[in-house]
Amino acid sequence: MVLAAGRGQRMQPLTSVLPKPALPMPDGPVVASALRLAVSAGATRVVVNVSHLAERMAEAVSGMTISGVEIALSFEDELMGTAGGLAVARDRGFLGDEDSVLVVNGDGAFGLDLGGFAEHHLARGDLVTLALLPHLDPQRWSRVVLDVDEQVSEIHPPGRPAPLEVPFLYPGVMAVRRDALEALPAIPGEIADALWGPAQMERKLGGRVVTGHWREIGTPTDYLEVTLLRLAGSRWIDPSAEVAAGASIRESLVGRGAVVADRAVIEESVVAEGASVGEGARVTRSVLFGAVEIAPNENVVRDFRAAVR
Repeated sequence: MVLAAGRGQRMQPLTSVLPKPALPMPDGPVVASALRLAVSAGATRVVVNVSHLAERMAEAVSGMTISGVEIALSFEDELMGTAGGLAVARDRGFLGDEDSVLVVNGDGAFGLDLGGFAEHHLARGDLVTLALLPHLDPQRWSRVVLDVDEQVSEIHPPGRPAPLEVPFLYPGVMAVRRDALEALPAIPGEIADALWGPAQMERKLGGRVVTGHWREIGTPTDYLEVTLLRLAGSRWIDPSAEVAAGASIRESLVGRGAVVADRAVIEESVVAEGASVGEGARVTRSVLFGAVEIAPNENVVRDFRAAVR
């Protein structure tokens, strides 16, 4: 299951136009990274829950094709939170009726190697197994601590690690055993309280250190930086975009419905979802979505603008 229903408050104003997992990237929407990770781990059926701007999220998912994988959508009229979303998908029969479920956050950029993760989870018999990375920045993200038995002994908020503490980072991937899934109440709630807490009380909240890389896509700045990494110095222009012959597009993504006029310059930026850039304007290291109109000869630098049509 891929979790993609949240409101994405830290991604405002962009999430007034699109849900965070539906934000465009050169290789598909943000959620595509989570879907590809699930497939690499052996999944043949993936469930994606949607709530905030549900139709736009469903559109982004339905536009993807991954060979050999069935993608189902679980709509939530009321935002159920991460734990409640799992329970609702379970009650609708989307998650089958046996074996463990792989759960992936839909708003990260994943380059993880999950080889051996499922086997480790099944062999150990933990209620929940967290995929973990050596910590990248303990001052920025929560710290997970393992004991000698690979059980999660502590989860700390961001901050300086204690002496002798070896902190790990949770990048948003876990395996959930069937009985733990069945115990979740179908009410709004979050995984940390409803799933991890009970498992930790039973000493059945395990951790498995994996290899690879992960990038958070939590803020507009994160989104722009990851998009530029994916572009790798190139440009990507959606077929539906209107780009004048005299415009200059440099290391940028010009997405669906965008309009870029003559002599406009777009550099290290994202312009999408119908945003327009006037003649002779310059847009640098910025993101423009929706009903945003940049005036002729206007200079936009390090700005994030979005408006609903």
